[in-house]
Amino acid sequence: MLDEAAWYRRVYRPDEPQLTARALATGLFLGFLLSFANVYIGLKTGWFFSMALAACLASFGVWRLLTAVRIVRSPLSLLESNCMQSTASSAAYATGNMAVGVIPALLLLDGAQPAAAAVAAWIACIAALGVALAIPLKRQLINRERLPFPSGTAAAVMLHGLHRGTSAVRGSARVLAAAIASGALLAVVRDLRGAGWIGRSSRAFDWLPSWSRHAPSDAGLVLDHSLLLVGAGAFVGLRTAAWMLAGGLVTALVLGPIAIAPDVAAATSLGTAWAEVGIWLGAPMLVGASLVALAAKWRAFGRTFAFRRRRDDDPLAARIEIPLRWFWIGFALCGALAVTLGRALFDIPIALGVLAVAASLVFGMVACRITGETDVTPGGPMGKLTQLAFGALHPQHPSTNLMTAAMTHASSVASADLLNDLKSGYLLGADPRRQLVAQAAGIVAGTAASVLAYFLLVPDASVLTGTADQPAQFAAPGAHQFRAIAEVVQHGFGTLHPMHRALVAIGLGAGVVLGLVEQLAPAAARRWLPSPAGLGLGFLLPVSSSLSMLIGAALAALAVRRDREAGARIVWPAAAGVLAGESLAGVAVTLANTLTG
Repeated sequence: MLDEAAWYRRVYRPDEPQLTARALATGLFLGFLLSFANVYIGLKTGWFFSMALAACLASFGVWRLLTAVRIVRSPLSLLESNCMQSTASSAAYATGNMAVGVIPALLLLDGAQPAAAAVAAWIACIAALGVALAIPLKRQLINRERLPFPSGTAAAVMLHGLHRGTSAVRGSARVLAAAIASGALLAVVRDLRGAGWIGRSSRAFDWLPSWSRHAPSDAGLVLDHSLLLVGAGAFVGLRTAAWMLAGGLVTALVLGPIAIAPDVAAATSLGTAWAEVGIWLGAPMLVGASLVALAAKWRAFGRTFAFRRRRDDDPLAARIEIPLRWFWIGFALCGALAVTLGRALFDIPIALGVLAVAASLVFGMVACRITGETDVTPGGPMGKLTQLAFGALHPQHPSTNLMTAAMTHASSVASADLLNDLKSGYLLGADPRRQLVAQAAGIVAGTAASVLAYFLLVPDASVLTGTADQPAQFAAPGAHQFRAIAEVVQHGFGTLHPMHRALVAIGLGAGVVLGLVEQLAPAAARRWLPSPAGLGLGFLLPVSSSLSMLIGAALAALAVRRDREAGARIVWPAAAGVLAGESLAGVAVTLANTLTG
């Protein structure tokens, strides 16, 4: 590995085009579309995916086609593609997480939507705050410590392979295009009003015996007609998906029948037991396991704040690296704006707003280091920790604990996303200042797309909770999880239904125990242990969603096991394609159905 001074002289490419108009326009366009897709995916599954690799493949295919038909003279260069990827991934990943978590949770609590302009201002401000938080960490974590940042490294490898023009890469681009078309077609023939050629699911398991008087389909055990969920399972992995299904089956076949019994009445119907009962077991389990995992990273806390500021021995650094004054200006402006917006829009006291900005600075720095070392951004655990802490400080105001949680969660995600992009650029010799500008531009496109997608897909709370005649269109497990914690903090543990109280205690204890076992077990044994993240999320989702994700995870595992290289070339582009295709078509179909009334 080259040291910092050697990188400036041997890898950095100052004269190659990077932040060009066409690279920025491509990134904004793809980021806008992929941000729509991620909101749809997040509301469906609770997962939020980095779309960097999908953006790279899509951009490669589009520009090669434009070059072949002589509309343009040449495709994007390597560093233009890297800049495009920074813009697209920022738009798709750094902004939409609030649109699938705290914003719908606020709707579930209040019953009324916040103003679209308020949501847009808040999302953009917090994402920009996260970008600013990453600036002082870039040189330390990437240049000097050279942390791996696996997602950023993978994007660099992908871009390098694309521009080498290998047949394997061209094949991956074709797989991506076919998967996008397949996912989009399925969404149209399933959901478009007036088409309805296939239903949303099949009662494929009603032949199974049931220990209660209810058929398996009454409990939600059906076969979803969705490639999106299958594609998501490929990314989630076999272990997590298997334990998700286990959690879903427990809710559907055990907890649900108990909860709807007249002498218990902890749920209104078997089909909604995952939202009315499972949430009180799954959310505490995720919180307990997340806090244990966060505590296990205590060494990362120490390493984050232990580094010393060094003098620049190379004069090139002063004109190449992002100036520290950009951090101070960005942090001061975004922090002040966050405090002001929090007070005006969500009634967050100024003192608590200032404290939340300070917490975001600390948590963002820790999250970036953990991401660099493990490729896992602990934004969720940090958001829940903030929600609990601020809920205790201001217990009767759920908007305070929700929106302060959003600050630490979303800013951590945005910081880690920028550093992944900067890692990719570092390996390819890109200019970090230009990448920062591309990242900031992506926030604008991502905010617009996330807000439009959210208000189009979630006109009211019924699409998240379902009605007596219609199941929930979106499971939105992230929103239900934030809502459950806010309700406990606001009303007190004693106000819950007795069954819910028992489940909270069981879930929290189980989450802590499973989290400790996972942290202490040898690495080779962990794949055979229960996954606390999978099990907890399984309680928050309809069992049919977990089943579809397990199918996708199993197919991906079989393909990769049979031929690791061929599987990777086909599986990941196919999974990304069906995710993007079905989600984008789902948004378009929703819009068409709304307009045709």
